[in-house]
Amino acid sequence: MKPGSRNTAPVLRTVLMAGAVALVASGCGSSAAKSAAPQTKQSGTNSPTTMAPMASHDKSATKVVSRHDVTKDLNGHQVSGVKAHDVMAEMAPDKPMGPRTRKVLAQQLIAARVAAMKYPTVADAEAAGYHLVGGGFGPGSGSHYIGGFSLSFDPSTPLALVYDGISKTSQMVGLMYYSMGDKAPSGFAGPNDHWHRHSGVCNGSTGVLFPPDSNVTEAQCTKAGGAFMAITGWMVHAWVVPAWESPAGVFSHENPNLRCADGTFKTDTIGRCQGS
Repeated sequence: MKPGSRNTAPVLRTVLMAGAVALVASGCGSSAAKSAAPQTKQSGTNSPTTMAPMASHDKSATKVVSRHDVTKDLNGHQVSGVKAHDVMAEMAPDKPMGPRTRKVLAQQLIAARVAAMKYPTVADAEAAGYHLVGGGFGPGSGSHYIGGFSLSFDPSTPLALVYDGISKTSQMVGLMYYSMGDKAPSGFAGPNDHWHRHSGVCNGSTGVLFPPDSNVTEAQCTKAGGAFMAITGWMVHAWVVPAWESPAGVFSHENPNLRCADGTFKTDTIGRCQGS
C-alpha cells in the first residue's frame, strides 16, 4: 500500500493502530537525503557491559547487556512482558556481515532514508494523509504518524513516520516498520535489526488508558472502558535521518537523542511529554 492510502482493511488497520499506539505511549521506550547509507551501530558508547542470559529471538545470539536497565524505558517506567524479553536482543554488539549482505543492507537503508525525507515535517506528513497515533510525543520513540503499510517488508514503505514533536514544524527523525506473525520477520538484511513487541495494551475513546508493558490485565482494561490487546505485532525503528542517528544503533527501540522539550526524559504516567 502506498503512503496516504485509505484502502487498508478495517480489521488490519485496527490491529496496526493498536500496535502503533503501544509503541508511542510506552516510548518503546518527540535536509535532503544523502547517498551514503547510515551505519548500523555507533561505536564508542559510554555504557560498560555485563553478560546476561540470551533472549529468545530468531536473530539473537549471546547477549551483552548494558548497565542501562533494559527492564525500564528511558523515562524510568518499568517494562515487563514481551517487550522486556525482546529488547534484550538489541543489547548485543552487531554481528559481522558478508559483503553481499552488507551491500543489500546499505541499499535498504538508503531506500528508507529517501522515504523518510519525502516528509521532512509533520505538516508534510499530514498533507500526504498521515495521522498521529498515541496522542503525543514520547522521549526515545518520538511521535508516530501512520499512513502507509506493505504486507511484505519494504524499506521504502514503513507503517509510521517518526517526528521530534507534534507541531506542524516538528522534524522527521526516523521510521517505524510493523509485521504480524508469531515470529519476527526477516526485515532488513543481516542479523542486526532486532524487532520487538508490546503487551498489555489498553486503548479507550480518549487514548491509551494504561502504560503498555506494565502488567495491566484485561479485566482492569475492560473495567476502565478500554479495548485490550494482549500482544501486538512486531515493530522496529530505523533511525536513518541525518543528525538523528541513535547512539544505540540504527535499529534501537529507543533513540536517546529524542528528549522532551525540557531536555529530560520525564513524562506523564502514560509516557508522553512535550516535544519540539
